[in-house]
Amino acid sequence: MTRTRTQARSRFTAAAMPAAFAAALLAAAVLPLSSCATAGAQTSVSTRDETMKTGVGPMLEEIYSSRKPVRFEQLDVSEIVLRHIPLGTDKAAVEAQFKAAPGAKIVEDSAAELVVRDNKGQAMLDPDARSVVMTFSFDAAGKLVKVAAVHLKNQ
Repeated sequence: MTRTRTQARSRFTAAAMPAAFAAALLAAAVLPLSSCATAGAQTSVSTRDETMKTGVGPMLEEIYSSRKPVRFEQLDVSEIVLRHIPLGTDKAAVEAQFKAAPGAKIVEDSAAELVVRDNKGQAMLDPDARSVVMTFSFDAAGKLVKVAAVHLKNQ
């Protein structure tokens, strides 16, 4: 009795594979992906924890726990920033606080203005990725005179 080609091919289908082998193959394929996702999440959490130990940590936590922006909405969070960094603060002190925060990045630094951005999550990878952009204005003596801060959703 001879087998046809179709019968010979059907012997190597997934249905013919033992269930344990199929499960092991699937686990081997998915394991590297899940460990990468876990490693990224752990790095993000540890970075955020380090930020919380700095002077700006409680401020950023308060902003991120407040109302979330929707789509392209920008929420004014200047009042929250002013509660933590009052008017009259030296520019050097403001800079030092944000330089010590690993999640915050000084985007622009001039004599009259300091622009800082803090990102929580990463757009496209995190469905809740958000940012806070803070603009600090200083007088000629280097004292804080104005704060403009917005909380926005990363697209």
